[in-house]
Amino acid sequence: MDVTTLIPKPDTIPAPAWLFELLGIVTLTIHLLFVNVVLGGSIVMLVNRFMGNDSKSSLHNPSIKKIPPTIALAVNFGVAPLLFVQVIYGHLIYSSSVLMGVYWLMVIPVLIIAYYSAYIHARRYNSQTLSKIALITSIAIMLYIAYIFTNNMTLMLHPEQWQEYFKNADGTILNNVDATVLPRYLHFVAASIAIGGLFFSIVWKFKKEAEEKDRNDNVTKGLKIFAIGTAVQIVVGLWFLMALPRDIMLGFMGGNMMATVILMLGILSGVGALVTAFTKKLMPTIYMTLITVATMVISRANLRTLYLKDIFSTGSLELNPQYGVMALFLITFAVGLGIVFYMIKLAKSSEAGRKA
Repeated sequence: MDVTTLIPKPDTIPAPAWLFELLGIVTLTIHLLFVNVVLGGSIVMLVNRFMGNDSKSSLHNPSIKKIPPTIALAVNFGVAPLLFVQVIYGHLIYSSSVLMGVYWLMVIPVLIIAYYSAYIHARRYNSQTLSKIALITSIAIMLYIAYIFTNNMTLMLHPEQWQEYFKNADGTILNNVDATVLPRYLHFVAASIAIGGLFFSIVWKFKKEAEEKDRNDNVTKGLKIFAIGTAVQIVVGLWFLMALPRDIMLGFMGGNMMATVILMLGILSGVGALVTAFTKKLMPTIYMTLITVATMVISRANLRTLYLKDIFSTGSLELNPQYGVMALFLITFAVGLGIVFYMIKLAKSSEAGRKA
């Protein structure tokens, strides 16, 4: 069967494709940072709690109440990159979403449960059993959502697997036969743990009322977790690279110069972050990490392009200019960002006022 016959005709786009790709990369980078903080921070928090580290000077203590609002930020910043992907690759991602519709539609209701579970953990922290169950529930759901997103974002790249619909029309098709799904998923989880550790270091670094010894000890602990998570991420990343189809893997190894340069920059900045973390240098670690996350998001876009090169190109999309609508959207988007950061500033001021 000619699998290209399964691919719907793409819609027209209201502005050049590169604009949506750029906006998608920027917003996805921000979204992933928040998601990594939430998932990785929660995992580190859970491990700490089961190890009995529940004192006020424990690594996770100052961040307990920061996780729920960070989930809200992650969700809000996650809407934009998903929309930008749908604008350009809608005919592909809508198809894969329908094929795994049962799991995909479950994301929203279980996300709400995860959100409230995080609040229960923060609000009922002193209730050992209840708070731990709530935290475990929140983590399990976030891991589920990450796995479903990994499946969808890979299934959309494999129209040949859409033929499974003729054997299973129940909306329960997953992309588990793809050798890249597991390393891609674990690469994200390892990155989350690393960013979670780094987040705790940042919180302690700017915790003014903390004793200097507690501050320094916890900054070091957070950096150590970041370094371990990053080391695991590098190993899993190599596994991910080797699991790619040969022609695509070679694209990242010199076959496509832009993809190769971006990937190498991401690897070098990741190794640089590993070195600065082991040498207990927080700010350089933060800078290196931001570069790493941004380059990995770009590599993710390059990977999608390489996968689809024989069946779809953004250059083939029909442009139906609607620049007035795009201008209104960008203005609204900018205002929305301003409001979000203003709300964060108000929240920080309120928290500082309560501590005073």
